[in-house]
Amino acid sequence: MENEVFKALVDLVSLLNRPDRDKKMIADAGVSLEAATFRVFVGIVHLQPTSVGDLAAMMGKNYSSVSRQIDKLETAGLVHTYPSSSDSRFRLSELTKYGEEINAMIRLARERNMREALADWTLDEKNVLLNNLRRLFESLQRLD
Repeated sequence: MENEVFKALVDLVSLLNRPDRDKKMIADAGVSLEAATFRVFVGIVHLQPTSVGDLAAMMGKNYSSVSRQIDKLETAGLVHTYPSSSDSRFRLSELTKYGEEINAMIRLARERNMREALADWTLDEKNVLLNNLRRLFESLQRLD
């Protein structure tokens, strides 16, 4: 059974990580971001404020490629970077006001897509899914 659960997770993560899905989300949200930059943007939203190293580790990408994408996001006015107050060797990133506006557009598109995907699910089924995903996350996190 555990292998089937793992396979289902790999299937889900593989589906969510497809670049064509990122491009569709970008189009659905009506924003102008490259797919690689979009992924870093979403990571910053999730972890902010975050360091390049933490973001690279979460994404499974190398430090320099994540740093380049953050530079693009900063140039576009979507994120602000600054030295960490606890260790100035670390650069932290968080959304600007404009970045928050873009994130709101992405969140609305994501909610529309998820609502469509779960249209034939009952509220109880959605709640069970949410609770089980949270429980699985906590269980896997304890292995670290």
